[in-house]
Amino acid sequence: MGNIMSEKNFWNLVRDNCPVNMHRVENSVMRGMPDVHYIRNGQSGWIELKYLAKWPSKRFASGLMLNQMMWNKQYREQGGNSWVLIRIGKEFTALLADAESLYGKPTIQEFMNLLTWFHAGNFKEENWEELAQNLMKKETIKVSGKNIINFQERA
Repeated sequence: MGNIMSEKNFWNLVRDNCPVNMHRVENSVMRGMPDVHYIRNGQSGWIELKYLAKWPSKRFASGLMLNQMMWNKQYREQGGNSWVLIRIGKEFTALLADAESLYGKPTIQEFMNLLTWFHAGNFKEENWEELAQNLMKKETIKVSGKNIINFQERA
């Protein structure tokens, strides 16, 4: 039996490879609180993990609940780092800060325009380091339109 990807397996992959100290948090008391707390060199934040088996056909439904989106927004408004890390199949990983923008189920192109960072394909060590560096950023930096178009052409 092959290695089947799931949100749990996605967590294991991130935890075992991303060079950031991470702890999974199971919280049944505070609704909307993200799955993972991380810290690196005195900088910390939160990550909500989402896994989709395949690309949606038209509109991007991430599986985020409204309370998760609101938690993310309020935490960021107070100056904290809070991210959504999404894995689609085994071929695409994306990071975004603006979780509430997913509420309206954006088109695929709108989703791509929201991303702070993404990687298509298998990860190498330098890709994990790049993800770790992006997790430490306070500002969201959009990926270039050229990269988005190039990825869409390959998809």
